[in-house]
Amino acid sequence: MEIFQTIWTALSTPNEGLINIFSIPLTFIEMTVTMLLFSQILCINSTKKSKFLYIFLISSISIILNLFFSKYYIVNIFLLPLLVILIFKVSILKSIVAEIISFFSIILIESVFLKTYLVIFHISAEIANSIPIYRISFTLIMYLIIYIIYLIVKKLNFSITLLENMDKKSKYILLTNFILGLITILTQNYLNSYYSNTLPFFIIILSTITIFSYFIISLYSLIKTNQLQLTTQNLQEAQLYNKSLKILHDDVRGFKHDFSNIVQAIGRIY
Repeated sequence: MEIFQTIWTALSTPNEGLINIFSIPLTFIEMTVTMLLFSQILCINSTKKSKFLYIFLISSISIILNLFFSKYYIVNIFLLPLLVILIFKVSILKSIVAEIISFFSIILIESVFLKTYLVIFHISAEIANSIPIYRISFTLIMYLIIYIIYLIVKKLNFSITLLENMDKKSKYILLTNFILGLITILTQNYLNSYYSNTLPFFIIILSTITIFSYFIISLYSLIKTNQLQLTTQNLQEAQLYNKSLKILHDDVRGFKHDFSNIVQAIGRIY
C-alpha cells in the first residue's frame, strides 16, 4: 500500500525529474504520430526501416538536447527537415512543409484544448506543467488527437502530391501561408499560456475559435489549390493530346491526298 501511496505522491506533486523521465517515451510517441501525419499529407512513400530510423534518430537527438539544453527546439527546427531529406529522399520544399505540419499540429491542438483541460480540472497552467499526472495525461490526449486526425486524413485519402510540380508563385504562397499560420498559433499559444489565469474565459474561447477557423480555412484553401493545380495539369495534358491528334489527322489527310494522286497517275498510265 505504501508503494502505491509513494507512486501517487510522486505523480500528484511537482516533480521535474519524473517529468523528464516520462518525456523520453513521450518524445518517441510525438515523433511517431507527427511523422505519420506529415507522411500521409505529403504522400511520402517509405519503408518501415526508414520510418523507424527517422523516429529513432529524431527522438534520440531531441531527448539528449532536452536533457542538456533548454532551447533544444531551436536545433530541432533545422534537424527535422534535414533528417526528412536524408532519410525519406524528398525535396527541400517537402521537408520544410513536413516540419511546419509537425509543429502546426502540436501547437494548434495545445492552443485549442489546453484551456478546456485547465477548466475541467480546475487547475492553472503552472500546475499542469509541473505536476506529472496532469502533464502526462494532457500530452497523451494531445498525441491521441493527432493520431485520430491522421486516421481521418488517411480515411479521406487526402494528400498533397503536387509540391514538386507547383510553379514558384504557388510554392511561395503555400510556404508563406504555413509560416504565417505557425507564427499566429505560436503567438496565441504563448498569450494563452502566459495569461491563462488572468484572461477571461470568453477571450480564450474566442481566440481558440479564431485559430481553429484559420486552420480550417487554410486547409480548405490548400485542398482547392491542390485540385486547381491538378485540373490545370490535366487540361494541359488534354491540350497536348488534342494537338497531337490534330497533327496526326493532318498527316493522315496529307497521305491520303498523296496516295489518291499516285493512284490517279497510275490509272492514266495504264
